[in-house]
Amino acid sequence: MHGKGVPLLRRGEGRKGVGANAAPAARSARGASLLQRALSPKPWLAFAVLAALVDVWGNRYNLNPDGISYVEMAQHALVDGPGELINGLWSPGYPSLLMWPLRLAGSAWDVAIPALHAVNLLLYLMALGIFLQLLRAVVRPDRPMLAPALAQHVEAFGAAAFASIALVSIGLGLLTPDVAVMLAVMAAAACCVQLERTAHAWSWAVALGVVLGGGYWVKGILLPLNALLLVLLLVVPPRVDRAREKIGVAALLFVVMSLPLVGLVSAKVGRPTVGDVGRLNYAWAIDHVTPFVGWLGDSTGRFGTPVHPPRVLQQQPLTLEFATPVRATYPLWYDPSYWYAGLKARIDIGGQWRALRQGLADLARVVFGQVVLAASVIALWLATAPQPGSRPDRRMPSVLAAWSLAAAMVFALVHVEPRYLAGFIATGVIAIWAWLSTRRPRRALQWVLPAAVVALALSLVRDLDRNTGGFDPGYRPDYLLDAAQLRGAGLHSGDHVGTVGDAFEQYAAFVAGTPITAQVMDSVQYWQLSPGGRLELQRHLAATGVKALLANNVAAGMQVEGWRVIVHADSSNLGVLMLRAP
Repeated sequence: MHGKGVPLLRRGEGRKGVGANAAPAARSARGASLLQRALSPKPWLAFAVLAALVDVWGNRYNLNPDGISYVEMAQHALVDGPGELINGLWSPGYPSLLMWPLRLAGSAWDVAIPALHAVNLLLYLMALGIFLQLLRAVVRPDRPMLAPALAQHVEAFGAAAFASIALVSIGLGLLTPDVAVMLAVMAAAACCVQLERTAHAWSWAVALGVVLGGGYWVKGILLPLNALLLVLLLVVPPRVDRAREKIGVAALLFVVMSLPLVGLVSAKVGRPTVGDVGRLNYAWAIDHVTPFVGWLGDSTGRFGTPVHPPRVLQQQPLTLEFATPVRATYPLWYDPSYWYAGLKARIDIGGQWRALRQGLADLARVVFGQVVLAASVIALWLATAPQPGSRPDRRMPSVLAAWSLAAAMVFALVHVEPRYLAGFIATGVIAIWAWLSTRRPRRALQWVLPAAVVALALSLVRDLDRNTGGFDPGYRPDYLLDAAQLRGAGLHSGDHVGTVGDAFEQYAAFVAGTPITAQVMDSVQYWQLSPGGRLELQRHLAATGVKALLANNVAAGMQVEGWRVIVHADSSNLGVLMLRAP
C-alpha cells in the first residue's frame, strides 16, 4: 500500500527519530557553516599577500650572482642608454624594471637593494591576480556538479596554492626574472582561456601574440617554449570560429615582437642568434665545457677555438686576468657570450642521456618540494567522483596541461631548478582545477577542501620560517659591513681587486664598487704555495693593476703575511690583502 516509501512504523516513531538525529545534523550544519566562513576569500588573499611581505622583508638584503649581473645591466643602461640592456645571455626585460628603483635610490645600497626586491613583490601580486582569475574562468558555475563549490572557494584554494608555488619554488629573495617569467606564463594562459570563452576572441588573439613575444624579452627560454604553445594551439585549436586564423594572428604578432630583440642580440654577439642561453647551458651541462668562468679551449679543438679567452697570468695555480673589455663587478659572469665566443656545442648522445636521467630525478624532487600541493590535489580527486556523461566543453585546460608537461621535459633535457618551473606548475594546477569541475562532489569534499587549504598554508609558514631571516629592522648583511671595511683598508670605488677561489659571491666588491679583474681559480693550490710562491703571484697580479686580493675563510695565521681578516657573526671571514704596486 505504501510501496517502497518510508514504512508506516517509522512515521509513528517520527518524533523520537527526529529528536535523535537532530543534534548530529545540527552539529554537521554548524561545522559546515564554520568551514564556509573559514574559506571566505578575504583572509586567504590577505594570507597570500602577508606571506609575500614576510618573504620580501626577511630576504630584503639577499644578493645572488645572476642578480648582480641584472642590476649592473640596469646601472649601465641608466648611464649609457638602453643599449646596455642587450646581452647574449641575460634578457633585457627584468633589468629594465630594476632601473626604476635604482633611479630613485642610486647606489645607497642599504636602501636600493630592498627596493630592488620590491619589484619581485609587485610581479608576484600581479601573477596572483591572474592566477585567481584563471581559476574562476575555467570553472563553469552553471553546472550542477562540483563547479559551484570550486567557484565559491576559488580565492581560498587559489591564494594558498599560488603562494606555496611562488614562494617555495622561487621565493622573492632572488634578484632574477623567475617571478616575471611566472607572470608571463600566467598571462599567456589567461589569453588562451579568454580566447575560447569570450566573444572578443580576436582581441585576445592579439593579446596572446603580444604576451608571448614579450615573454621572450623577459627570458630567452620563453622563445622556444612560447613557440611550442602556438604549435599546440594549432594542433588543438580553441573551440571558437576561425580558431586557426586567430592563432595565426597571435603567431604573427609573436614573430613581430621577437624579431627586434633577435636583431639586437645578434648585433651585440656578432653573429645571427636568438641568444646564447641554450647553447651555453648545453655546453656546460651536456658537453662539460668549463662552466661560468670563461673558456680557455682544449687541446683537441673539438668545441672550437676561443675568440676571447681570459688572459692566463700563471698556470700553477691557474690565475686569470680579465680587466677588459667588459665592465662589471665580475666580468666573466656579466657577459658569458663574450668570454665563450667561438664555442661550438656538440650533440653528445651519452651525455644527453645522462642529463635526461638527472633532469627526471630533479623533476621528481620538484614534485616532492610541492608534496603538500600534490597531496591536496589527490585528496580533492578522491573527494569527487566521475559524472556520467560529463565531457569537457573547452580545450584550453588540456592545452595548458600539455604545455606544462612539455616545458618540464624541455628543462629536463638540460637542467632543472624549481624556480624555472613555477609558472608551469601553476598552469598545471589550473588545468587540474578545470578537470575537477567536471566531477561531482562526495560528502567528504566539504572537509577535504578546507583541510587542503590549511595544509598548504601551514607548509608555507614552515618553509618561510626555515628560509627567511633578517627581520630585525636594524639588520645589515655581512657584505655591507665588509664593503665598509674594504674602504677602510684603503680601497676606493673603481679600484681593481682579485679573488682567491670563488668570485661569484664576493658581494662586498659589488657594494664597494671595486671590480674583480683577476682570479686564482683554485684556492687550495694557492694556499699550498710557499710564502715566496704566493708573493711572486701577488706581484704578477699587482702588475695588472690589482690593488687587493680577497679570499673567504682565511686562516688566522696568514695575518703575518699581511692579510686582514674580517670576522663574521657565523664565524666565517673575509680576508683582504693589499698589494704593493710594482
